[in-house]
Amino acid sequence: MAWLSLIFGGLLLLYVAKPNYKKTIKQYLGAHTASKSSLDVLQEGKAINLNALSDETFRQKMQRVVNNVRRQIGAGAIVKLVVFVALLGLLAMYLNNNFVRTALWIVIVIVEIFGLYLGYVWLQKRERKAFDSEFPDALNMLTSAVSSGESLTHAIVYVGKTLNGEVGKEFKLMGERLQMGESPDAVFRKACKRFPFPAFYFFIITMRANMQRGGQLKEVMTRLNRLMFDARTVDKKKYALTSEARASAKIVGVIPFIFLFILQYLSPENYEYVMFNPSGRYILYYVIISECIGMLIVWRLMKGVEA
Repeated sequence: MAWLSLIFGGLLLLYVAKPNYKKTIKQYLGAHTASKSSLDVLQEGKAINLNALSDETFRQKMQRVVNNVRRQIGAGAIVKLVVFVALLGLLAMYLNNNFVRTALWIVIVIVEIFGLYLGYVWLQKRERKAFDSEFPDALNMLTSAVSSGESLTHAIVYVGKTLNGEVGKEFKLMGERLQMGESPDAVFRKACKRFPFPAFYFFIITMRANMQRGGQLKEVMTRLNRLMFDARTVDKKKYALTSEARASAKIVGVIPFIFLFILQYLSPENYEYVMFNPSGRYILYYVIISECIGMLIVWRLMKGVEA
């Protein structure tokens, strides 16, 4: 029961700490349109329609997640997933035999869900990191192509042919779809499903507005790239300011569980008392509850840091 509570608390903290990109996008658009008159908002709504880009049914959302995960895993995604699930099952058996000693199927289910969730989060972070490193280059190349007199469609094709990586592949696919006559809204909607990040949404909104209303695309792209650069600078500054606190929190949070792991081999009788004796389990409950409360407080403090 104690280990189940610990795992549930970890899942809860991961869910609370999960970034909400859609909320960020809507907050940006809300702040952007708040300074406009009602007529301007109505007119801009035809060119900047976030719902047309991001609204999905539950089935469509799940299909998008599955497709993205399969692409993120790479070649042999099914085989890799099966091997990963099998390793999680072996880990669940080890934990049950040495630590939990309860119904095996309960431990397997919890470990599988927890492990798959952590794997999914790791894949998303890896893709976001790659996107953040490649997308500014794509914007610079697009701006240069537009400045040289290329149309927006040809500029997108140029970026796709020149830039490597997942961002370059998506630009190439966007350019091919536009050249084949597919509507820009459909092309951009598919691209947003591929990269559901605020920066990419803002970029798509800019292109849609330019295609429908015209304007100085070079200047807009330059400003957008500058805003993205400033945002990354603020994020890096924020992480630098909180690096010591995050490292300390991780170390302090993991020490009790490392101690329990070592205790199993150094003092089995004390380990049995803490883990499985009804009187000793109060110590374990105290450790788990205090750890969860402490990590939640630290997380709230770090979330409140402003660079």
